[in-house]
Amino acid sequence: MKKIFLLLIILTFNSCQKKEITKADLSFKLISFGSFYGADANQIEKFEKIFDSIRNNSNAKEEDKKLTDFFTKLKTNGLFTSPYINLRINSDSTLVAYLSESDYNKVKGFKHSDLIKRNKKVKLELEIIKKDTGIYYIEKIISVNEVDGQTYWKK
Repeated sequence: MKKIFLLLIILTFNSCQKKEITKADLSFKLISFGSFYGADANQIEKFEKIFDSIRNNSNAKEEDKKLTDFFTKLKTNGLFTSPYINLRINSDSTLVAYLSESDYNKVKGFKHSDLIKRNKKVKLELEIIKKDTGIYYIEKIISVNEVDGQTYWKK
């Protein structure tokens, strides 16, 4: 019995996701569809039916299957309707990160065009965890600073 209890404790600690403090720039993507944040129940239901039909179709395109798998992972991780932002970690790496509504409120007011006009960028310090392959969650935004510099964006 003690061995089973010890094994459960070890498995619990090993399965915990490691939080990392990361510095990144807020970046922008002109066309971005990372979650169903802000969608109403009818829209979500329509897309869930589409995802189900893709899953059940053996002839579905590979890119459709990948998209369906991605949104399934989001749902499994409780992020299907969460807000998200784009981050530039370094000059070679950008990623999408999901976050709580309260943390999203700290950055949602920044507009790409305004930052570009004023030659500013937004530097963030974050506690971030990897939830799944390609899925990151911001546990906490530690700081938000507007500084001189070029805002990164992608079409």
